[in-house]
Amino acid sequence: MPATHSEINKPTSTRYGFLDFYRGIIVLFMLEGHVYRELLDPHIKSSQIYMLHEILHGITAPGFLFGAGFAFTIAAQRKWNQVTTFSPGFFRRLWRAITLILIGYILHLPYMSLRESIELGTPAQWEQFFRFDVLQCIGTGLIILRLLLVMVRNERVFVSATVFLLILIVYSTPFAWSTELNSKLPSFISPILNGNTGSLFPLFPFVGFLFAGTCVSWLFLRATEKGKNKSFIIKLAIAGVMLICLGFILEAMPFKIIEGISFWKTSPNYFWIRLGILFIILGGLWSLEYIANIKNKRTLLMPRWLIILGIESLFVYIAHLIILYGWTINPTLNFSYFFKDKLNVIESSIVLLILTLLMIPSATVWNYTKKHHPMLMKGIQWWIGLSLIWLILIQ
Repeated sequence: MPATHSEINKPTSTRYGFLDFYRGIIVLFMLEGHVYRELLDPHIKSSQIYMLHEILHGITAPGFLFGAGFAFTIAAQRKWNQVTTFSPGFFRRLWRAITLILIGYILHLPYMSLRESIELGTPAQWEQFFRFDVLQCIGTGLIILRLLLVMVRNERVFVSATVFLLILIVYSTPFAWSTELNSKLPSFISPILNGNTGSLFPLFPFVGFLFAGTCVSWLFLRATEKGKNKSFIIKLAIAGVMLICLGFILEAMPFKIIEGISFWKTSPNYFWIRLGILFIILGGLWSLEYIANIKNKRTLLMPRWLIILGIESLFVYIAHLIILYGWTINPTLNFSYFFKDKLNVIESSIVLLILTLLMIPSATVWNYTKKHHPMLMKGIQWWIGLSLIWLILIQ
């Protein structure tokens, strides 16, 4: 059982503010990437500059997953007795992970009513429904980690098993994406494992980023207990540089460990490059928090609104999808319906600014209500949940 260090037991938002700041940065990258991808004129998207943008934007989803794994470990350390036994707390957390999966699928429903979806949904719409998105990937990864933790109940064994799963996921990805395997899988299983049917964030390789965040967070907490967090961050940044270099070196070699893989989709080398970038980003933001605290410039260097976006990243993720892409409740009242593939860079940037300005106060109000009126927030969440159940299953 891990030590219950007083510093570790402090809430994430106060002791590890750099993590919320990190997630806030990832949220901004997400908003920017989604707006430009959806609204920019196709001619602009064929340019070399846009291709560079796509490479940079490729770090957003891995960043979310890595941050979710990091936060999982911090929460597990604070509630060790609850998460290592089949306690009510364990089942509450398990249900939250299941809820993420359900939300992901609900956002893909062709119609609000399940009956209408079954009767009127086209094959293309059902293919879209079964696609695995980042919420399903995070939820599934958290379920795996929670079950693993309650089975082993030992810190070292858990971390070792998670590292093993990480490596297994990374190097099994080309096989999980193979057309031969894909042809043998049911149509609703294949999207979970690979992107051959259009899933943007299948388990292979993306859940590996969540496992990586879990392992790094555990090592960080151990270093924090010993007062060596600064040296750990330096080592993490160095490891990030080494992973990036290793990925490019292995990719440039004339022979491959695994043949016939796609660099952008299934390559283990590309996975390590992106993971190295995340190491550097996380280390940089921890250093920024360290400097901000020393110079008493936390408000300037780490603005509260950006931290709020990080704390309420799930709320922002769901809300911006509905506003930008639309859902069953607003299929013709969203930015995509009016501006898809029609705008230049300046016009898309204006939409991005509007969307961001909508998200900041919305997330602030949501966070304030959760913190200061928890019973009201529970009522709102129950009302939303029961309303969705009625609309989807009964209507």
